[in-house]
Amino acid sequence: MKRTLPLVSTISILLLNLGIVQAQYILKEADQQFDLFNYDKAINLYTQAYKKKATLHTAERLAEAYQLKNDYLAAESWYALAARLPGSKNENTLYYAMALQQNAKYSEAKAQYLNYFAKENTISSVIKNNLLASCDSAENWMKNPAQIQVNNLGALNGPQSDWGSVIYQDAMVFASDRINIGKANVKAPFLKFDGTKFPDRKIYGWTGSGYLKLYTQHGADSVRVFPVNAKTNYHIGAASFTADENTMYFTLTRIPEKPGRGKDNIATINVEIYSSKKNAGKWEEAIPFKYNKADAYSVGDPFISKDGNRLYFVSDMPGGLGGTDIYYVEKLQSGEWGDAVNLQEVNSAGNERCPFVANKNTFYFSSDGRIGMGGLDIFRLSKNATGENKIENLGFPVNSPQDDFAFNTDVNTGISYFSSNRFGGKGSDDIYSMERQVTNSPVLIAKEPTDPGTLNKKEFLQTKENNKPIRLENIYYDFNKWDIRADAAAELEKLVQIMKDNSRIWIELGSHTDSRGNDAYNFTLSQKRAESAVTYMISRGIEKNRIEARGYGETLLLNRCANGIKCTEEEHQLNRRTEFKITAW
Repeated sequence: MKRTLPLVSTISILLLNLGIVQAQYILKEADQQFDLFNYDKAINLYTQAYKKKATLHTAERLAEAYQLKNDYLAAESWYALAARLPGSKNENTLYYAMALQQNAKYSEAKAQYLNYFAKENTISSVIKNNLLASCDSAENWMKNPAQIQVNNLGALNGPQSDWGSVIYQDAMVFASDRINIGKANVKAPFLKFDGTKFPDRKIYGWTGSGYLKLYTQHGADSVRVFPVNAKTNYHIGAASFTADENTMYFTLTRIPEKPGRGKDNIATINVEIYSSKKNAGKWEEAIPFKYNKADAYSVGDPFISKDGNRLYFVSDMPGGLGGTDIYYVEKLQSGEWGDAVNLQEVNSAGNERCPFVANKNTFYFSSDGRIGMGGLDIFRLSKNATGENKIENLGFPVNSPQDDFAFNTDVNTGISYFSSNRFGGKGSDDIYSMERQVTNSPVLIAKEPTDPGTLNKKEFLQTKENNKPIRLENIYYDFNKWDIRADAAAELEKLVQIMKDNSRIWIELGSHTDSRGNDAYNFTLSQKRAESAVTYMISRGIEKNRIEARGYGETLLLNRCANGIKCTEEEHQLNRRTEFKITAW
């Protein structure tokens, strides 16, 4: 026995060292994917790395990646953890507060903002007041909603990102990252790739979905690809048309023949604006906008005036007031565009997006740099009789704690449309319509849904501490089969939502049989049933490394009904169950 101990110790040390090396390799690969904006892959790798070794760096990166993917619940969870870890920087408290705000937890967000201000004395009083006032204002707007009816255009929206709708020839034209139509979110402004290969032409690494393309739908017709002549395999963003419907402007990503490369041979390609004219019923090849500079800054969100003589756009070019500013250019007599003018009356230290001119006195845009509900809010700039400017937030229910943007109005019907990734939608971004209600008429308000499948923190902690499994009701299988039936899928959806709402948990999903039948066969059958349930959850967006499938056969019976004991069908049914338990928190 004594002679075997050193060998056992040596093996243990080797296994430990191997685990450390594997964790370091995974973390290095995760950092590379993060730097390339491949957040979908990075999250999967960081999750693996965190399970092997919990570090502040990994928690921060998971929080930031989820935030960049607009997964606000997961971002809140990871920023909460990062803010508590030893050595955490003050900014994590700020980002935690922002995540709370985007999840409509305004009182908690305000407390965390105050916590951050107490530690950080470099923040201006204007920014402090805006952040605190946003929490107060948002709560007030939700308690006193505007007389607005908001409707999700469910027939048009899909499970991915749909946004930036405009009416063209009585049809809806919009941008989407769906991947199941035509040749084929995401409001991300650029591609990033290393010197060895170009980005995947089908899947966008930022989101894990497809690239943005333009689509159109007329009435009850099916959605189809809009026939723009863009000649790119990557993003084609939202469009704007002149009143005569013969010229269009849109955003796209096109990789130049010789892209400039920076540190570590990495190239960053920003979005650009292109235009196209219709000739003999077909759109001509797109031509670039004067201020495009894909290797230096982004130019996007075009809006062309009805007469085609003024073009508004958004850019993060040098000299702006914040992240992205709104600019405009006037068409000269030569037909060329003049100097770009910064629209200073609307721009802030934050990001301004999606300009839209309703009439000569009313201008709409989105911003995250003003007093708002969280993320991008829609604002209106109007001029009174004396020519003075007034900027107002459209309030709830047009705005939400998440991103609300791409406002426009159909001049023929008077119906306004906007885009939002608010909770309760069908996909990442959805397109909504809005109409003002007449006095004394009932108001249909877009409300933030509550999730009946969410377990509270106390239940999670008790489950983890006691290693206690939680039974999933109504998970039944046909005799001698393991495929997921519709009734079982409905129950698994609750667990899927729990996993999405609590991104820092890993679970074991176990399946059990009753005592009847061969013991070995029951093990195999239960394992297949557990794996089938896990496969379903992965298909619904849960990372594979967060779920472990395990079949227990008949080894963990809940009653006396072992081999050879006569029991009722109800007693046997009690043992045929599917459970999950939390393995890491």
